[in-house]
Amino acid sequence: MSKVILITGASSGLGEQIATYLAGKGYQVYGTSRSIERQTKPFKTLNMDVCDSTSIQNALERILKESGRLDVLINNAGLGIAAPLEYLPIDEFQRVMDTNLMGSLRTIQAVLPTMRKQQKGYIINISSIAAEAGLPFRGGYSASKSALDRLTETLRLELTTYGVQVCSIQPGGVKTDINKNRVKAKLADDNIYKQDFDRTYQMIDESVDQGISADVFGPLVGSIIESPNVKRIYRIGKPLEKLSVLLKRILPESTYERMIRNHYKL
Repeated sequence: MSKVILITGASSGLGEQIATYLAGKGYQVYGTSRSIERQTKPFKTLNMDVCDSTSIQNALERILKESGRLDVLINNAGLGIAAPLEYLPIDEFQRVMDTNLMGSLRTIQAVLPTMRKQQKGYIINISSIAAEAGLPFRGGYSASKSALDRLTETLRLELTTYGVQVCSIQPGGVKTDINKNRVKAKLADDNIYKQDFDRTYQMIDESVDQGISADVFGPLVGSIIESPNVKRIYRIGKPLEKLSVLLKRILPESTYERMIRNHYKL
């Protein structure tokens, strides 16, 4: 029987690529976003807002009515945000956390009764290498993804008995349209952080424009959902991005922080 898959944030970018790949491999894929049913996709589409529990429940009920089961949840819906923490707009940060963290948790809570009853399921949370460090002017985003990784760790412990496997995928820079959707602080020209923030923001954009292809993630997810033993983290990025995680663990704090400041010219 073909696995039934729910992937959030599938209207574009990484989510769309993963959904398209899995549908092409014969899986029953439901891709969701707030307005995706208006779009033509090579997979089934459902309007669903991860910030609205009723919307999530309605989408899940439709999937179960049509397919009778749900085998895989891929929490991909997310927002980026960039701002000095001193000037981080609290309402915008709440929106990012509501999407990246609470939205994932709402969806997980909705699907778990079905997966536990089946005694089998996969939950894949799309995190980020940025979850492993507090990066300059990306503290809000790093915090949201780090919190998501901690939920992932906890779920792995709580769900082992019920046959549900959980993991995080941590991408580095990936060529997607995330740049145009990122929440960005608006700083006055005389703001003390303005020069450093603008330079760092350009580096953030360039890391996406020059990032790895999104094509690698479909095959990765395909291998995960067919694996009997899922790892906690799958880290995918350029060698320097993955090396930075290792260096943070082994270098003295002062050395690591100096390395990051030098990289961003702070």
